[in-house]
Amino acid sequence: MKNNTNITNASIESAGLPKDYKYAIAEYIWNGFDAKASSVDIRYESNALGYLHSISFADDGEGINHETLQQSFGNFLDSMKRSSLKRSSYIRGRKGKGRFSFSLFATRATWTTRYRNIDQQISEYEIIIDRHQKESYEDSFLIDSSQAQTGTTVKLEGIFGLSEQQLMASEFADFLAQEFGWFLFLNREQDFQISINGAPLAYKQLIRENEIINWTIADEDDNTYHFRIDFIRWKENIGDRYYYYFLNNKKMEVAKELTSFNNNAIHFHHSVYIESAFFNGFEQIAIANSAEDNLFSGLQQHMVFKKLMNELRNLLERKQKKFVQEHVTDEMIARITHANVLPKYAENEQDQRRKHKILSLLKALCTAEPKVFTSMKSDYLKAYLGFIDLLLQSDQRNAVLNVIQQTLPLGEKEQEEITQILAFPEVEN
Repeated sequence: MKNNTNITNASIESAGLPKDYKYAIAEYIWNGFDAKASSVDIRYESNALGYLHSISFADDGEGINHETLQQSFGNFLDSMKRSSLKRSSYIRGRKGKGRFSFSLFATRATWTTRYRNIDQQISEYEIIIDRHQKESYEDSFLIDSSQAQTGTTVKLEGIFGLSEQQLMASEFADFLAQEFGWFLFLNREQDFQISINGAPLAYKQLIRENEIINWTIADEDDNTYHFRIDFIRWKENIGDRYYYYFLNNKKMEVAKELTSFNNNAIHFHHSVYIESAFFNGFEQIAIANSAEDNLFSGLQQHMVFKKLMNELRNLLERKQKKFVQEHVTDEMIARITHANVLPKYAENEQDQRRKHKILSLLKALCTAEPKVFTSMKSDYLKAYLGFIDLLLQSDQRNAVLNVIQQTLPLGEKEQEEITQILAFPEVEN
């Protein structure tokens, strides 16, 4: 049966559909996970020349309830998912435009979906959308499904501008790993999986560091709570912002909160997963009109949670400093040397010692506040280093630490390290 909607081709195009086939495919994978799937299998059929006949995405989610079809497929930029209370790392297709992503490289999309009806029986039907008639869709009659499990398969046909070679390329697999690796790791205990023609997507090659830590935190009544912390540092940027993910003792995500390192410019790609029975019985509640933020219901003011967050922030600060020391400072020093912003130094011992002190200060300051020195303009940095170098040559050399503290927030450890660097003499007595 053909159904008209309040959607127009113009409204869809102006909403900004993906321009890259990889992102279009990611939309259908996310839609599967939005429907509470634990696995999404991508399959494609091609001929001997690599021409694609079709691409399909099969998931084991809840399916699309026929009774709410007009609210879901009949509306655009107002998806039913928007007001649903679900786990925070789901709900990527909030505005309902993901289903139209096929129009980038296919002429028709067919959804074959199975859902559990009000009588707890599994019903099945199809939905069809054509590329040039997105303002309408067709749905078939409901039938009793012969399948024992709910789920949805989206089949894209009339493929153009996309080849089998592109889907087999390492670039495509790498993209999917970056986009979904953090999510698959988050749900690894539930055996979440993405596969391509039956082969599971590999993502663990993107993990550069993984440390598991166990903490015990007591409340004011000396009740103790145990937390298992999984810190991950990723090789590449990931398909989510950097979060603390909170899981209950069934390893199900309850909520998430942004870490304080989302605006860094040093490629410190990370995720932190926290598992504990402490989160049992708490729910995340979505903040109205916000895609990212969520709060615990009655939990954030809990003493144990405050202690936990303090420990987590300290953990990330230590991890970032270690990362900066091992991967950023040498690169930064090389960039500064190449940019010719260091003061001019002669080859004599006194000048070389002063140069060594300036470089040591730079490394310490970069570790303390890497964002400043990775984004600072060369002219400003040249003036800043020149001023410090002049102080080192004068009787005001003890004022260097005060000058630095006025421009950068330093903790006690950073102050001690800089004091030791400044105490080292330029010339041996």
